[in-house]
Amino acid sequence: MDYKAMVIMDLDGTILPRKGKIDERDFEILNMLKREKICRVVATGRSVFSFNRALGNGFPLDYLIFSSGAGILNWKTKELIYSQGLKSDETQAIAKKLWLEKLSFAVHKPIPDNHKYLYADLNNIMPDFHYRNELYSEFAKPVENPEAELGEACQFLIISKKDTGIHDKVSGMFPGYHIVRSTSPLDGESVWTEIFPSCVSKRTGSSFLISKLDIPLSNVMALGNDYNDITLLDWAENSFIVYNSPDELCEKYEVVGDDENTGLCEAIYRFNERMDIW
Repeated sequence: MDYKAMVIMDLDGTILPRKGKIDERDFEILNMLKREKICRVVATGRSVFSFNRALGNGFPLDYLIFSSGAGILNWKTKELIYSQGLKSDETQAIAKKLWLEKLSFAVHKPIPDNHKYLYADLNNIMPDFHYRNELYSEFAKPVENPEAELGEACQFLIISKKDTGIHDKVSGMFPGYHIVRSTSPLDGESVWTEIFPSCVSKRTGSSFLISKLDIPLSNVMALGNDYNDITLLDWAENSFIVYNSPDELCEKYEVVGDDENTGLCEAIYRFNERMDIW
């Protein structure tokens, strides 16, 4: 399909409220975008498995940028068109440093199996870490030996409390990687710090996609709500953030309605007022 424009939206806390459901008006406008030949993209930190478990296979979109840009799926054909990951020697080196600092971590298998992971519980202080392992118990296995062979991976995840400095510490430990911060979609408070290859971000995934589909950057709209959306929001020429986002992000980007009150619809209508796409 020859698309006229692209709408890229984050999922959790942006169009999907925590412990809620997507507004029917958002479904209506997503179906309208299809009729107007506007490419619909979700850019999420979730894996494909997690996305499917939350929304099912029938969600109205064209492409899924998942795991914060580590992979891209053609939603209609289910073809994986892009993927990145960590090599075996990288996973061993990263795990060794985290182990020495006694930072509990999860290391996720390569795409397409990155909903499966190994974890090391080294400090036993984060309820959100334990709850996540229970939630994914059939896919999560403990690793107790710091010398265990981990193999290739998609990413690492460290969970910490707010204002503890753990995220900044991890960022300083791994300057050659892309360190992503997000708010836990489980308890809505904990800080999730993810370690990806330097080439992985929502921005690089989105840039790859518009190049593949030959859509100019001026015809791209992005909508987010959290720190892991910053690369995407800074890149897109038409960026919006929902009202329930952190204050420092609301001060930086154009604010629309919140995740429970069709912020998506408001952003799309503002986008069209500027671009006159349909």
